[in-house]
Amino acid sequence: MQGDATWNDQTLLKRLKKGDKVAFAVLYNRYWPLLFQRARRMLQDEEEIRDVLQDTFTTLWEKAPLIEPSASLSAYLHALVRNRILNMLLRSKVKDKYLDSLALFSEQMASPADSMIREKQMQLLIEEEVTKLPEKMREVFELSRKDRLSYNEIANKLQISQNTVKKQISNALRQLRLKLGSFLFFF
Repeated sequence: MQGDATWNDQTLLKRLKKGDKVAFAVLYNRYWPLLFQRARRMLQDEEEIRDVLQDTFTTLWEKAPLIEPSASLSAYLHALVRNRILNMLLRSKVKDKYLDSLALFSEQMASPADSMIREKQMQLLIEEEVTKLPEKMREVFELSRKDRLSYNEIANKLQISQNTVKKQISNALRQLRLKLGSFLFFF
């Protein structure tokens, strides 16, 4: 039977759960452009975007039998893309502009109540982990992230070198990524 682009997502999901490659192809063609545009808002590198989407569709194929029939396929795919981008950004040197974009992306993808709960949980977890940082490292990190001071301003305020400020922030981010990495994967 030839694939029908008019099939709804529920029909396609039922067929996909049975290993229907035609249903997979229809979903792939339907969602690839939409997910590509969403991912492009967060990543500028088209190769990275293609990797994220390829991984997303591979996961869809592999996990199709486990997806609830009543689940929103669109929401599921958007969540997969969001999580993969989040993990990719956390593995690389995370820049503030990416975090801001990620927050905006997450708000657009999740319901407001769900986003608020997740955001609050994440904020509490991050604050808890920041309090566990060594005292000087925490002070430098908080001046940078909470007070939005530049490296130069922090160095002048604490009477330390800019290189020390840079190193302390780098170490703090590395420690936070290590401690929060597995938790962030689930968001």
